[in-house]
Amino acid sequence: MQSFQYRIHIDRSPAHVWVYMIDFARAPRWRNHVREVRVLTDGPLRPGTELQFTFDGPGRVWTARCEVWAFETARRFGLRNTEDNATATFEYALVPDGGGTMVTFTCDLRPHGLMWLLLPIMIRGNRARYAPQLLKLKQEVEREAD
Repeated sequence: MQSFQYRIHIDRSPAHVWVYMIDFARAPRWRNHVREVRVLTDGPLRPGTELQFTFDGPGRVWTARCEVWAFETARRFGLRNTEDNATATFEYALVPDGGGTMVTFTCDLRPHGLMWLLLPIMIRGNRARYAPQLLKLKQEVEREAD
């Protein structure tokens, strides 16, 4: 089930957008509530690499582990989180668009067990959380020269 998708044009090449996106030190600049991203797996980024995200939330800080499931340089980056009785799959697709890049973000939520009852709340919360993310990415990437 595809829960939602956002799309934005960025006036930079796919290679430039890609380098910015996978520089995890920059993640807090454009990813809402993200304080830090750490790579937990040795070696280069690839499918199977594990990442740990640290988030700021209302009155608390929490962490989540994600696995890279898609990694196609300057084309596609995907993460999967299987915590909290749900599978959340995230994908960023980069496509050349004129002189820039069309970035599409897709979030797919699949609750397990009784969590299905909370799906509408989960979708609403995640839609709100991710809605400004691509605009922030665009602003940050376009500030830099290609």
